[in-house]
Amino acid sequence: MDRATAAEWLLRRVVDPVRASELVGDQLEAHPASGRLRFWISIGGLLLMFSWRTLIGVAASPVMGLLLALTFLFFGGVQTVGILGLSSMTVFHARNYLLGISILFWAVTSFSLVWLGWRSTLTGVGLVTSILWSGTLTFFWQWTPAIVLTVLWAGVLVFCASSKKRRRALGILCSAVVAAWLMAFALSNFHQDPHSVFGKWQGLAALFVVPIVESSITIFLHRKFIASQDTGL
Repeated sequence: MDRATAAEWLLRRVVDPVRASELVGDQLEAHPASGRLRFWISIGGLLLMFSWRTLIGVAASPVMGLLLALTFLFFGGVQTVGILGLSSMTVFHARNYLLGISILFWAVTSFSLVWLGWRSTLTGVGLVTSILWSGTLTFFWQWTPAIVLTVLWAGVLVFCASSKKRRRALGILCSAVVAAWLMAFALSNFHQDPHSVFGKWQGLAALFVVPIVESSITIFLHRKFIASQDTGL
């Protein structure tokens, strides 16, 4: 594999194939006699220029996801009176479990905001879904709020189903959350040695691996299904 082919393959990770080919061609024409080091420095600069939003989004998404999910939970208060005869302890454990999913929803929405901006369909659908999920996490355990939230969820689903872009955006959002949840679940089920200094490595690994998995799925599916027409809701 020559350097032009290798450089084009790398640039295709951050731009479309046509643009990648043009960029490599421009570098070869601008510096036809330059050495390999100068060529690869130029390619590295291009990679950084086109991927800085992605890198910042991956780094910021778990932090923002955690902060936003906890903020909504804090301001919503803690309601432990359950519907359908659920005990307070059952509601408490269910809320903790659903809180993790809320963090993943907010994380992928935060990544989309940094990577794509406010006008993205994925960002808009993610924001609506994350807010509604946080509201459900806080208020669904009482009858009147549960009815209101059920109506709101139905409205959001109908709204998303009415447009191909929104359907695909919701599918991408849910796929990324499911993939991240499965990765976190897999890490949590590795054998833990409580007497080892590395006994809690799963949590540290999740901080790095889960955001990368969630962001990678988001990038791949977005480029495959809605990148060419993503201009907003």
